[in-house]
Formats: sequence, structure tokens, C-alpha cells
Amino acid sequence: MKSFFLKTGPHDINKLLKLLIYSNKNKIKKQKVNDISNLIDAKRGDITFFDNPKYIAELKNTKASFCIIQEKFLNYINHETKPILSKNPLLDFILIAKLFYPDADLDIYKFKQNKKYLKYVKQNTLIDNTVKIGKNFKVGLNTTLKKNLIIGNNVNIGSNCVISNSIISDNVTINDGSVIGKIGYGFKYINNKFHFIPHIGHVIIKSNSYIGSNCTIDRGSFSNTIIGKNTMIDNQVHLAHNVKIGDNCFIAGQVGIAGSSIIGNNCMIGGQSGVSGHLKVGNNVYIAGGSGVIKNLEDNIKVMGYPATNIKNFLKERKRND
Repeated sequence: MKSFFLKTGPHDINKLLKLLIYSNKNKIKKQKVNDISNLIDAKRGDITFFDNPKYIAELKNTKASFCIIQEKFLNYINHETKPILSKNPLLDFILIAKLFYPDADLDIYKFKQNKKYLKYVKQNTLIDNTVKIGKNFKVGLNTTLKKNLIIGNNVNIGSNCVISNSIISDNVTINDGSVIGKIGYGFKYINNKFHFIPHIGHVIIKSNSYIGSNCTIDRGSFSNTIIGKNTMIDNQVHLAHNVKIGDNCFIAGQVGIAGSSIIGNNCMIGGQSGVSGHLKVGNNVYIAGGSGVIKNLEDNIKVMGYPATNIKNFLKERKRND
């Protein structure tokens, strides 16, 4: 995954080990580490981490050269990946991530107006010098298009939006008041000090999609947040970091999807529903309004309630209790 953020390095593995707090820090034969990555996207020369049993399959297949990992999971790591033992892999990985991407946990930067798009300043819209915009672009009043933003053709952005760290494909509409590409809700206390997790990913909105008013879509931490083609998102929806929405989905108002959950293609999610983090929702899934999804959902099912269950079973149970 290529990041918009400035990257330092490569760094020697033993320099990285000195940063760690929860590792045994055993010295390793000198080797350069090119980048940090998640398990799936890692390449040879990268360092990653593992701390969630849901991703054992990804651990077995990762191409990373190094993985920060607890001792109890050592049997699952492949022979080409060197383990770095840690009592808290995520916290140690954050310290390394901050070295590679020192400004990816901040959303403060110097703004420089893009002279190529001065005509939009008349609408009190500010466009950073790094922004690239395609043909037939339309924008409302008081919108700020910040750093690291690529916009395709025939894109329509409303008023009072703040957008950064995103790739927006052709024929996308984003309505008033939406905030896209900001840092997600990810932070930890390390040695009694508060640290935001660096968010080196971005938001990808694929073609012909629609984002309603006052939506918040966080950029990815160690992967990207993705919205598929022809997906329609209603007002006041929150998509957390690393969420991936498939093609042809319909998401009604006030839905919240927690970090790193994956929604398949052709799904419908009713208003005020919630999906917990690190879950997989299959294709052609219908989630009725007001539901709470707390476990994976397979393809072609309809669910309702909290916890969300088969809609026929839910209605039978309600009828029995009435």
C-alpha cells in the first residue's frame, strides 16, 4: 500500500528494536527494513504485527520479513517471516510506525492555495496545492479540500465539506457537511503517555457512488478505507478506519460501522444499525434498521435485532413474547 505521507527509512532492524517497550529486544542480524505494513499488503523487507486471532490465515500467508507477535502464536507464523516476540505487539508496532511516518498521526499542516483552481476561491472554497482535480468538477460554498487528494471526472462536492487523504473516482457525489479522510479513532496509552496510532492509509471512493450529508469517513490506519462502485450512503453515516464496503450497497442514515469491518457486495443496511469491528459481512446481506451486528454474517441472509439474528427467527421470537 502506497501512502500519501512522508516516509523515513529504510531503518536497520536493530534500530527499530531499541524503540520497543514490550519486546525482549534480542539483537538480530543486521538487515534493513523498508516499510511498515499490515499482514495482507506486506512485502519482503517490511515489518508487520499480529495480535488478533481472527487474522491467523493472513499471518500464515504474510510476505513480511518481520512480524511483532506474542509467543503463544509462534506456531502460526510462516518460515520466511522472522518473529519479534512482544507482550503487546500493537503498542510496539505503533512506536515503529511513528518512526517511519512521523506526521501520520497529525492532521495539522501548512495550507497553500492551489493557483490552478483559483476560480473556486470565489465560493470561499480552499484547495490545497497538492490537490488534483479532473474535468467537470462542481463544488459548493465554504468547502476545504486539503492535502493528499485526487478527484476524478464529473465529481460533485457540496458545501461545508472537509476532505483530505482520499482518492475519489469519476461520477461521485458528496453532499453538504461531510468530513472525509481525517484520522480515525485509534489511540493507545504507552508508558503513561497518550499516542494516536499513525494513520498512513487513505479513503478510496470508487465510481458512481454517493455520500450523503454530514457523513464521516475516516482514512485507514495500516490499510485503506474503501467504498465500492455504485454504493449509496445516506446522511449521518460513520465509517471508521479500514472499513471496506463492496459494490452496489445501500446504507441508510445514522449507520455506524466500526474499524476494519468488511461489507460485501449488494448489501442493504437499515437506519441506525451498527456493525462491530473486525467483522465480515457477506454478499447480498440485508440488515434491518436498528440492528446490532456482533458476529460475521454469511452470504444471502437477512438479519434483524440485537444481537442481529435471522429475521424470521427474530419475528417469531417477538410474536411469542407479545
